[in-house]
Amino acid sequence: MKYETEYIYNIPKFSKKASIENTKEMLRRIGFDESTKKIIHIAGTNGKGSVCAYLSGILKKAGKKTGTFTSPHLVKMNERIVIDGKMVSDRIFEESFERIKKISEEMVADGYIHPSFFEFLFGMGMDIFMREKVEYIVLETGLGGRLDATNAIERPVLTVITSIGLDHTDILGDTLAEIAGEKAGIIKENVPVVFEDKLKEVTEVIEKKAYEKHARIIKFESDDIRNITVNDKSIDFCIHNKYYDNVCFSVKSRGLYQTENGALAAIAAKEVLGLTEEEIINGISGVSWTGRMQQLDNGMIIDGAHNDDGIGRFIESVSKSEDKKRILILSAVKDKHYEGMIKKICVCGLFDTIITGELDDPRGVRHEVFVKEFLKYPEQKTIHCKTVIDAYKKAMEIAAGYDRIYVAGSLYLVGEILDITKEFQND
Repeated sequence: MKYETEYIYNIPKFSKKASIENTKEMLRRIGFDESTKKIIHIAGTNGKGSVCAYLSGILKKAGKKTGTFTSPHLVKMNERIVIDGKMVSDRIFEESFERIKKISEEMVADGYIHPSFFEFLFGMGMDIFMREKVEYIVLETGLGGRLDATNAIERPVLTVITSIGLDHTDILGDTLAEIAGEKAGIIKENVPVVFEDKLKEVTEVIEKKAYEKHARIIKFESDDIRNITVNDKSIDFCIHNKYYDNVCFSVKSRGLYQTENGALAAIAAKEVLGLTEEEIINGISGVSWTGRMQQLDNGMIIDGAHNDDGIGRFIESVSKSEDKKRILILSAVKDKHYEGMIKKICVCGLFDTIITGELDDPRGVRHEVFVKEFLKYPEQKTIHCKTVIDAYKKAMEIAAGYDRIYVAGSLYLVGEILDITKEFQND
């Protein structure tokens, strides 16, 4: 696997020249025929992966062979390509890699653009799902939607748009409406779209695109989610609207935002996929989505919040916990709005001590930048470590004086913590 992963990592992550037509050519050469699959396409700023996991869990419970393509991975690249809840084996991954590498080289020889990092993995996913004869494919966009490689899929059975927030503003736009427009680019002619009616400017954009495409609109409001009970490792909630008459669900997470993601999946599964309430309830409750307000065996809670909106939701969930004295291990990547995330975390007053550490990644915010940024908040107790493992060790060293240790700021940070603790699981 070392050769394969090194080759893929050395491909540029985003190709400015490659087009969706280029990706369609790759799929054609793979022999992928989307008409033989039922594809669910999911876009959004936050919650995409969770909705993918819940829908995949529901379909598995319903006895449907399901392939799931998500990003990024936390520990191992195989995590991006999952069949019936299990990431594909190294053998399957390596065999597909060789096929897509050969196709990529042939495309370049014929004057096409070499698939980007994400497109290459997307091609591998579709190749594997085709060969493993899955019935459903649950497909998460990488960046945006309109111009995303996954938008080479022309006829999904369903599109879902999750929470919209400010992220990748240099690429997607500076306003929620602009970003929503990019995400709504996955909406297809006469294909139902499911979303939450939460922000007026976002809803207006999605509805306008849906009307243009004659797409049936299926939406719910946050008030439809009722009777929320936060347990030690799960949250119980009920949905009461025209789709569910006060039906109760449970998610394996302490993140309040997962009630919205669970509701999106539940409504889509019933209203569009036609599955039973029992299959949906059991499917959602059986999903453990790694790194989303996940409690580890040592009591630490890790969350992949990595932008302003995600950090806001993380803070909301922490505020509902019974912990009184908290440590936060924090890191981030340079191309995120880390200044805003740090401000929210410091201003909220929920964390007695914040410990920072550099990610083992060139994109990681550097040690000296964290030191400088936290000088703006002298009232916040901070400890700055050179690496994530140093930050983890420091947290363990002082943990006896605190009720809980939290981790947030980046999915890459979550991956490093999971690697340190060896608690990664792919359910």
